[in-house]
Amino acid sequence: MALPRLFRPFHSVHKQYSHDLVKSWYKTELGVQTLASEKAVLDQLLPELFGYHLMQVGVINSPQLTSSSPIKHQFFVNELQDEGSSCSPKMVISKATELAIASDSIDVAVLHHSLDFHDNPHGILREISRTVMPGGKIVIVGFNPWSWWGAFRTFLKNASNSSRAPWDGNFLSLYRVSDWLNLLDFEIDGCECVCYGLPSVNPKASKAFSWIGSLAKRWLSQTGAVYTVVATKRVATFTPIKPKRFNAPSLVPLPLNGLVRPASRNPVSRRDHRD
Repeated sequence: MALPRLFRPFHSVHKQYSHDLVKSWYKTELGVQTLASEKAVLDQLLPELFGYHLMQVGVINSPQLTSSSPIKHQFFVNELQDEGSSCSPKMVISKATELAIASDSIDVAVLHHSLDFHDNPHGILREISRTVMPGGKIVIVGFNPWSWWGAFRTFLKNASNSSRAPWDGNFLSLYRVSDWLNLLDFEIDGCECVCYGLPSVNPKASKAFSWIGSLAKRWLSQTGAVYTVVATKRVATFTPIKPKRFNAPSLVPLPLNGLVRPASRNPVSRRDHRD
């Protein structure tokens, strides 16, 4: 019999540590600008998505991200409860890979960088697909490796512990996320990218290299630092099986031409036999 662990595994401790760094990064000037750009995209998408239940799975779990949604019942999923904070009625403490949510019960699921900062992103997406009802929507916000931020990530992820977030995230590409969604029976509705410039808040640097972001936004629309993907869960359809019908055989008329007529026989009377 397996005994319970006395201490948390390393990846759980690192996960909490990474989430704290990401939350701190979103309070910086660059993080505030990024969050504002992400919210601007969600404000255009969410008013068109309807239903009864909206679930948000992410790192910061900000109610402002989904404030534009017309769905009344909204709640958050958090794997690790912050110390000293009480559990809100709108918060569910559960593993993202083992959600305590009924299957086919969620109308809209918003994943705000939850795939970027987890050791099993495909497991999260598979569990989310279980909870989303057929015809429901999934909205994924993530960092794009094929961007200027992705290029700088190679150098910034090895920085000091206080400045390595969010560069130490997974940075999953749009192609990989789309492939996972297709395997999980989702249909891609489209994607939108923001933050085409360099990861810098220096006014001089931003002004000097602003032309790079303008060209990328016009000619390379999917090279923004942050992407938002919307997908719809396919509805399973059943093909009715028609019952087999017994068709009675029918007489088919045959043409007379070409048929051999039987030779006629002259009847022989009994009197001829006697003679």
